[in-house]
Amino acid sequence: MPGASDRSLNTHGKWPVVGAAALVPVTAASIREPRLRPLAALLSHQTEEWVWPGGFLPWINREVLGSSDDEFPIDRVSGLIINVGFGWLLSLSVLAGPKAAAPQAMLFTSHIGNAALHIGWAARNRKYDPGLASAALALLPVGVLGLRSLVRDPAVKRGQLTAGIAAGVAFAAGMAPFFKTRLRRS
Repeated sequence: MPGASDRSLNTHGKWPVVGAAALVPVTAASIREPRLRPLAALLSHQTEEWVWPGGFLPWINREVLGSSDDEFPIDRVSGLIINVGFGWLLSLSVLAGPKAAAPQAMLFTSHIGNAALHIGWAARNRKYDPGLASAALALLPVGVLGLRSLVRDPAVKRGQLTAGIAAGVAFAAGMAPFFKTRLRRS
């Protein structure tokens, strides 16, 4: 894993710094309020990808999607929409309890998919990728335990759970093909 001295701090925008700054207080608050754990897991993952050690955009674009550009087809705006628009908002849906089972199931399923991407790539290439540690240690357990909790909760409507899982699978599995198509069309 590269150290801070090996790489300049290039966060590709301001939102990653906001997320990194929120990581410690959100994680501390999650000790007393377990419903904040999905947000704490996501903030730790985003901090590893975008701030320290960082390097997510060049890795995902070049290594995973096959681009010759560090910031295309996933660019700064896409990163903001995916991480803040979907990630933070879906993470906060956990605060609403069983009535928001669909967005929670989408979040937990996409966490599992995201972890599979990072762990699978690292295993195939036998090297670290930006987000690997937090995907394995935070996203995967939060995703699995979160889905398990939803499945076991009698207040959760099965239709919402199914819809959320389907949306999470579509989101996680559809991301790479969507951006590869964007790359081919450019």
